[in-house]
Amino acid sequence: MAEPFTFGIPLIARASSANWPLIEALLELTLASLRGQTDCDFRILIAGHDRPRAAAGDLRCAFIEADWPAAPVRSDNRDSGRKKHLIGQQVMARGGGLLMFVDADDWVDSRLVAAARATIGAETIGGIVGRGFATDFRTLRAAPVPHPAIFDGGFDRVCGSSVIARLRPDDPDPIRRDPFARLHEHYRWADLAEELGAPVARLPVAGNYLVNSSANHSETHGPFTDWRRGFTRAVNREGRAIDEAFARRFGLSLARIRAPSRRFFPEEQKSQLLIFQPRLSSA
Repeated sequence: MAEPFTFGIPLIARASSANWPLIEALLELTLASLRGQTDCDFRILIAGHDRPRAAAGDLRCAFIEADWPAAPVRSDNRDSGRKKHLIGQQVMARGGGLLMFVDADDWVDSRLVAAARATIGAETIGGIVGRGFATDFRTLRAAPVPHPAIFDGGFDRVCGSSVIARLRPDDPDPIRRDPFARLHEHYRWADLAEELGAPVARLPVAGNYLVNSSANHSETHGPFTDWRRGFTRAVNREGRAIDEAFARRFGLSLARIRAPSRRFFPEEQKSQLLIFQPRLSSA
């Protein structure tokens, strides 16, 4: 029997969001990307205040209701952290396994589950997606990460949907029992794991970090909003328009991505619709 694999999604509350229809549209793309896995043996846990319609009818997708009042978004994103904790608790209660937190707007490589099972050995505490792309949701232009003119650090340094932990409820070693509890934020994983002597696998797949949607927490809250805007400008300057091969890599189609982008940001799309350059799909 394969080791259980769970995608965990912390979802902002409807009352806390500025544009709930946009949140749901982005989540629909994320869920479509997850469902496009070549290894279909996984489950999805969504923690939130409001059950999203995109999860309806999918037996692999379960909803965990947050039991605290919705509140305005804080710069430290505490609400998301509490929802991740709920997800982790449920995975632990079911015996553990591989857990990947995915932001409700990012996309994952269609081979991710298969690669995780093949790459994260028994001696490792989890895995890291170190390479990928940043895609501007408004212009549908994407650039690889790392990139010398955009961001020369690993993909895991900039995107939260980049680390997978193996949860072992009965392990006496805290870092092996729950790596998230010790390593915390994705951008600290590589350095802290090395410092603690905890082996982490590097997954041979790419991730996709969606930017400039107006729903990304780090672009609208906290101390790095200016840097994130510069990051997005660099993605558009150095990147290329996405193509069908790029979309398929993440379990999607170009038409499926274009539809909500045009719906919510029609002006940005006008100058982009006919500019599609090939070969972007290789990281």
